[in-house]
Amino acid sequence: MPARSRWTLVAAAVAAVVTVSAATVVWVDRVPTTVKKITGTTAATPGLAWSLDPADRLGRPFAAFADPREGTAFAIGEPGMIRAGDTLVTVVGTPNEGTTLGDPVMIGIDARNGEVRWQAPAHDLVSCSDIPLHGKIYCHALRKGYELVTYDVASGESVRRTVSESIFAITTTSDALLVAEGSVEENDVRVHSGTFDDVSAHWTRQFDVGASYEEVYNSEALTVIDGVGLLRTGGDLALFDAGSGAELWSNGSQCVGTSSLLPGGFLVHADTGCEVAGHASEQLLRGPDGKVVASTSNPTVQRPGLETTTDADPVVLGDSAYDRATGERLWTNSDLISGGTNATGTVTAVVDGVVYLLDTNSKIRSESGIDLHTGKRLWHNVWDEYANATVTPDAYRDGLLAGSDGIALTAIDVTTGEVEWTAPFLAIDSDPEAFATGRALEPYGDGWIFSSDRRMIGLTPLS
Repeated sequence: MPARSRWTLVAAAVAAVVTVSAATVVWVDRVPTTVKKITGTTAATPGLAWSLDPADRLGRPFAAFADPREGTAFAIGEPGMIRAGDTLVTVVGTPNEGTTLGDPVMIGIDARNGEVRWQAPAHDLVSCSDIPLHGKIYCHALRKGYELVTYDVASGESVRRTVSESIFAITTTSDALLVAEGSVEENDVRVHSGTFDDVSAHWTRQFDVGASYEEVYNSEALTVIDGVGLLRTGGDLALFDAGSGAELWSNGSQCVGTSSLLPGGFLVHADTGCEVAGHASEQLLRGPDGKVVASTSNPTVQRPGLETTTDADPVVLGDSAYDRATGERLWTNSDLISGGTNATGTVTAVVDGVVYLLDTNSKIRSESGIDLHTGKRLWHNVWDEYANATVTPDAYRDGLLAGSDGIALTAIDVTTGEVEWTAPFLAIDSDPEAFATGRALEPYGDGWIFSSDRRMIGLTPLS
């Protein structure tokens, strides 16, 4: 069987005004349902524990799931969820001519049985942080003015507060709320660290960064990992100490193409040389103090969609891996770059010491597993020339990369490249459109939670 069919196994404003929403609706939990075997699957395939159709459960015809991190104020986003313990927080709304989400509500779902525990209004949200703070999800909204919004994970109680700050990004840590605000087009930007009642309770710092509003992606503009913060507005960025707000490094006149904050507060970014937009002339690895640890002139930028590394793991730049503590180049492997006129990176996921490569540009298409610490190839699968479209993995757990192509959910062993199990969607629901769009996937317990825009399911091992 062609290797690629491993993924597609089945053919086919100054004053603060606080208001508590009286519209929050809470339901009582039900007893978990029995796990059902999915017809035609192997014993290793998890069974169906529950299924949630938002149209049926909430009485909303044509209802769709959306990612709360992307907000509800603008265009419809992909489905997604925030997991807080045994609760899944997501958005449900009715698509309006495929462009906006009508009458959106935030809902809390019991991950054990798929029951909707509560729902609360979610209008005008720009973006939300995915890390609960003191049991609440924090969002910012733009209605008649700028607002902070919270959702209690347990009860769904929602509180809105009008603020004077022109907030365009929000994030949370285990003990602080951080917001970025100001006029990005005038390089007049500040970051505040504080609480819901006082966003500046800890500190406020101004940063010389800016861009056009169209270049600012609200859900990605502010990130904090391991005590280091990254503020990004278009091609400008600043690295700062999340505890004090002190600036650690900023790009200044350097034009940044891509950037990613890694565990340990390390920063990987590409320098475009301010000449050809989007093409890197240099890639750099900076430590949590902002100082350069390693650099490469290799122009190929890797864009892994999934990473579960630690602060002790090597960092991949171009076709090589570097020790993040010393900057030493540990190994080089040409498999990390796809052939062809326009070379591209093949790194699709870096998980548990394995680099998963997906090469769709070369004449011979393939997938591989590379040891992150040695650069040695662990396995290699070449696809049949008639193989179906490629699928990228969406989540990882216990040695398995799992992903969907709208036809089936498939998991492969990242150390061998072998298929562990495949769950055809038509064996779960006879409606061919139920899982056709959207691919949010989240490990939970000893199983998985999967969501398309029209259906969410819980999968649990049969034994």
